Amino acid sequence: MSRLRCCLFFLVLLISTSEVVNSFNLVCPLLVQRSQLIGHRSTSHLAADKMSSADLSSQSHNDNNVGQMLGGLVFIKTRDLASLEKFYIETIGMQLWLEQPNITILHHGNMILGFHQIQNVDEQEPDLQGMYTFVYPSLEQVDDIHAKLQHVADGKPRHNERYQIYQFFAKDPEGRDLEFQAFLHPLKEVSSAVPK
Repeated sequence: MSRLRCCLFFLVLLISTSEVVNSFNLVCPLLVQRSQLIGHRSTSHLAADKMSSADLSSQSHNDNNVGQMLGGLVFIKTRDLASLEKFYIETIGMQLWLEQPNITILHHGNMILGFHQIQNVDEQEPDLQGMYTFVYPSLEQVDDIHAKLQHVADGKPRHNERYQIYQFFAKDPEGRDLEFQAFLHPLKEVSSAVPK
């Protein structure tokens, strides 16, 4: 936060000089970077919207903290992107991370799934293999998500002594296997943040 205050002070100081335009161009990328990192849309972001794509590309290549994550995501082909968006956002509670043409990328904590709309529905099948496991920090949260998914769940949540988890299984609208669980033992923290 102190870096942002410093940049704002610098900007206010420079506004009183005759070098306003050149100074704004110097300070603005720092403000844009900070606003992106904290997830807020500030007035400096409006200036970034007016930058050319070459300016933004150059800026992102020079700044090692903007737009990066350490980890990955799984892309899944779908025939019905709209119904999957509704299911995973409204029912499961995943959050929108990024939208691109024919792609919606959602996250649940550090789990990132990208759903890709199949262009030729007659020739391609959706990806239905594998199982996607949603992990919650408490048994109560597993019970809460089960209440929303009873109609597609395989039964009530249960203790699995072998793996020390509390779990149930369900299906998404296209038939993918889903698991919802809480671990019953301490875990090492996992983060997708870029190490400093």
